[in-house]
Amino acid sequence: MESKKTTHLLLFFFTFLTLTYSDIFLNPEVPQTLENYKLYFFENWPYSVSLLFILLAHEMGHYLPARYYGVRATLPYFIPLPFGPIGTMGAVIKIKDQIPDKKVLFDIGIGGPAASLILSLIAWTIGISFSKVMEIPAHFDRSGFLFFGDSAFTYFSTQWILGPIDFATMDIQAHPLAKAGWVGLLITAINLLPFGQLDGGHVIYSMFGESYRKWIHILFGFFLIFALIHFTWLIWGFLIYYVLKVEHPFIKDAIHGIGNTRFVFGIIILVSFLIIFVPKPIIVGSEYDNPTLLDDLFRLIVKTVGISE
Repeated sequence: MESKKTTHLLLFFFTFLTLTYSDIFLNPEVPQTLENYKLYFFENWPYSVSLLFILLAHEMGHYLPARYYGVRATLPYFIPLPFGPIGTMGAVIKIKDQIPDKKVLFDIGIGGPAASLILSLIAWTIGISFSKVMEIPAHFDRSGFLFFGDSAFTYFSTQWILGPIDFATMDIQAHPLAKAGWVGLLITAINLLPFGQLDGGHVIYSMFGESYRKWIHILFGFFLIFALIHFTWLIWGFLIYYVLKVEHPFIKDAIHGIGNTRFVFGIIILVSFLIIFVPKPIIVGSEYDNPTLLDDLFRLIVKTVGISE
């Protein structure tokens, strides 16, 4: 038991470190000196602490309903990612008992993404309010830098709070809380993919039952076509097909079903997935030269309602 607690604590500690120093990958031209490492720590600890809190809330959203229903589950295992601009692959808990029915499955499945969604939205909204818009020098080469992509929510909320912004000539110096919110939303969206043992798979299977097996592979096929947009989703397509599986394992129906209230909450959480989903999570700087669909849509809205740019 003590060794398991040590494992949880060590993973938590290493995840804090990889989160704190994840900006190294976003700023490859910054010299890796002791002074800069100190600077990274003091600038980024709000990001690390905020995101760890979001991830902990997500896993507690699974753990507490599981304990309520008498289903044994482990404490969260945080997953450090020592390379890449994010610093973590999230956290997981392991369910150690058979889930008795679809109502219990729904409550355990939806609790995590609901918790992380709410906290991530709050973190993003506050963080982006404290962020700064910067003009990009005319001849500055962004091709060697990596940037975070946008979901519909992050793009339009940024334009609403800080804009109008032309990302071809401007950039945002994001507050650490905004970065925590962005990553929290990305991890929530990944978990809400409606396949296999992901949270979205639990929710959609609880809602539609065995009948969903008639169309879930068709939905996965559309996802693979969409995944051609960015390598991130191709990797997740591979993991889903070979590891997490496309279909959910059988769980028996609850005596009275999941009920209308749960079904409505399920629809809300699945719709939120569409709003927070990021087609291109990581963008190379040179891609900013080409306007995105969101850019074009925003310009159309500005033109239609007569907002001055």
